Amino acid sequence: MKRIGGWILAGIGVLLAGVVVDRALAQGVRSAPAIGTPGVASSTPGDNKRLLTIRHMPKLSRVKQPSPLYTTSATRSSSSRPREWAAFEVTYDTIPEWMDEVVVTYYVMAERRGAEAKKEFSFYQTTVRYADVARGEHLACAMLPPAALLRNGDQFVGFAVEFTSADGALLAVNSVVEGNMQMPPEWWKKPEVTESKSVVKRDGLTDRSKTPFGLINFDDYEVVK
Repeated sequence: MKRIGGWILAGIGVLLAGVVVDRALAQGVRSAPAIGTPGVASSTPGDNKRLLTIRHMPKLSRVKQPSPLYTTSATRSSSSRPREWAAFEVTYDTIPEWMDEVVVTYYVMAERRGAEAKKEFSFYQTTVRYADVARGEHLACAMLPPAALLRNGDQFVGFAVEFTSADGALLAVNSVVEGNMQMPPEWWKKPEVTESKSVVKRDGLTDRSKTPFGLINFDDYEVVK
């Protein structure tokens, strides 16, 4: 690919300011809709479209949910308000009668305002394996706990998900970007994004089953392997 300096990724602000990328890549962003653009269907590679398709992606401005409240026989009560989690839920369809394993990798980019109103970004990633997935519609969900939102930012500007089979074959991929952000295709794999000085890679993104939400609508989600 021919490398020509001078193109600066627009719209990502200080995240990628001063980074020079290929003009060919930039032209690709201009001429074709990025994955996750409203109205663009999820990408399903090759013949694997017969195995799995992504039906619905989350709207990033609506991912925050209060902690669930349970009624117990415990005598201690709390007067504090429920804290907020971020739930990144994806709806997908599987076509085979059974799939032994579906591997889902989630990627999240969060933004916060630091000192002197400087933008700072946190990048989260986690992989979850779901076992014995029957034909039909399914939900998959990864969550960020309240402390991560309070400390590292609760404005979510990018989310991506990749579905692969047990042997590593890519089944489907999709992403959403909100606000004024203009990300390159497959931004979660681009070093100029994930390795930027304004981005910090963080832990904390986890499968829904490992949170207080795990017992709610239990049958709507697959068992984690």
